Amino acid sequence: MKRLLLLGCSLLATIANAADQRPNVVLIIAHDLGRDWVSCYESDHQTPNLDRLANEGVRYETAWSMLDARLSHDALLLGRYPSRLKERQPSLIDLLVKAGYTRINYEIDGELKLTGKSPYLLLCALPVGIGNYAGQVKKLDERAGKLARATADENTFLLFTSTGGSPVPGKLNGDEQPVGKRAKADCGAHVPFIIRAPFLFKGGRVSRDLTDFTDLFPTLLELANIEKPNHLKLDGHTLLPSLRGSDDPFEKRNWVVSESSGFRMARDWHHILDTNGRFHDLDKDPLQQHQVSVQDKQAPHRRQRLQMILDRFETNAEVRSETPTP
Repeated sequence: MKRLLLLGCSLLATIANAADQRPNVVLIIAHDLGRDWVSCYESDHQTPNLDRLANEGVRYETAWSMLDARLSHDALLLGRYPSRLKERQPSLIDLLVKAGYTRINYEIDGELKLTGKSPYLLLCALPVGIGNYAGQVKKLDERAGKLARATADENTFLLFTSTGGSPVPGKLNGDEQPVGKRAKADCGAHVPFIIRAPFLFKGGRVSRDLTDFTDLFPTLLELANIEKPNHLKLDGHTLLPSLRGSDDPFEKRNWVVSESSGFRMARDWHHILDTNGRFHDLDKDPLQQHQVSVQDKQAPHRRQRLQMILDRFETNAEVRSETPTP
């Protein structure tokens, strides 16, 4: 019997040992928490529990959400960029449950019991209020820590991330950051992204591989040994080679995309281009205050490459939400 004590709630789960070795899945999704409030990303604000989780897992340096919380949920749970959702399709939750996963709903109060042999899926949404934001982040860190400890199992895949940037400016490496929430810039989509999966890799690693929210769906399908339905379209790429530490460049992404209604941006490891034509070197100008000079000899090629990515999307495609907030 496994007892899950979460946020002052008693979450009781009995999970019997069985031949089914598919991993349990825990998704902790914070709302409106940028990297500038998470200390393992060089923030001045201390988040010891998230730091501990990063030491136990892989911390991604460059992970992008969408620019709106609901659109971020769509990308995570449907595996597609929201503007490409032309028709309803099964969600990640649908396929995991159909394959035998038992869903544990996050409950603020009360006790939830689960008895069975199947692996479980636990989704936990952690809101962060604007009032006394530092205190709210401290509370979120404590709650995430309780859940991480309660699900510390060799055969559990845990992801901690956020739906978007912070509504209150934080600091990175001592430098004050702009407001990230819904910002049409890197800070609006650049979020903490930490994965712990002891059955896959040893912890304490920092990955500089690019990832965005569409990658979770194919990653978990592969981990759960679920064959992708023929009619199902996905935009993401599996993270398993990255999580295992692969150095093969052909197994890695070289661009990511984020979008909101009427706006889209793409970036690689160094540059960012959006549909308003703004082009920045994020190494030299992380706050995007100065566009790349036309005299930069490397700029035309790099801009053209990102423009080709943006051109893959319909210019006036409607962006709408398809999934409820977890």
